[in-house]
Amino acid sequence: MAGRKIKDSVEIVAEPWIGSPYYTDAEKSTSVFWSDESPFRRYFDELDLDVVIELACGHGRHAERIQDKVGRLYLMDVLDENIAFCKNRLSKNQRIEFMKNDGYTFRPIEANSVTAIFCYDSMVHFSPDIVASYLADAYRVLKLHGLALFHHSNYAAQQDRHFGQNPHARNYMTFRLFQSFAEMAGLTIVKSEALKWGNDPDLDRISLLRKD
Repeated sequence: MAGRKIKDSVEIVAEPWIGSPYYTDAEKSTSVFWSDESPFRRYFDELDLDVVIELACGHGRHAERIQDKVGRLYLMDVLDENIAFCKNRLSKNQRIEFMKNDGYTFRPIEANSVTAIFCYDSMVHFSPDIVASYLADAYRVLKLHGLALFHHSNYAAQQDRHFGQNPHARNYMTFRLFQSFAEMAGLTIVKSEALKWGNDPDLDRISLLRKD
């Protein structure tokens, strides 16, 4: 029953992004996230880029920025069309591997095999059960002292409506709840800070977690 419930959550989250114009529009703002002033860039620079997973890679706009800095990069997404787009965009780079996943774990990545994970502008839409599942599996796939960088919602939304009705389509999440998921997974939050998104202060958070 629990497995069926989380698969239903994945379908609810994934469906609006099929054929979405978001991916084309997002390309225009990619450089903002990689500027020296960006909190994402500051946190990202702490990652060991030997073996990296980008979760919910979309059309590969962030992967294109870092492809020459990584030892190996796994681009992971739940949508077939996104994986196909990334293959067309980045397949010449032999250090990149493309994977469709189940939407709530990092399988088929092997245990204790990656030095870093990051996910930007995607987990903000994930329901709490999906976030909890990814944090638990992050512990499995990370090497000892590996880091995971997650951009997640900080919005205590009403839970009786579709997340698409919330500001910037943020799903329900609070920092206290995210902390509890991290603790249950065995991960340590190294640092975290609230982020303004659009005109909404503290709508999101960016958190760096470590496997000890």
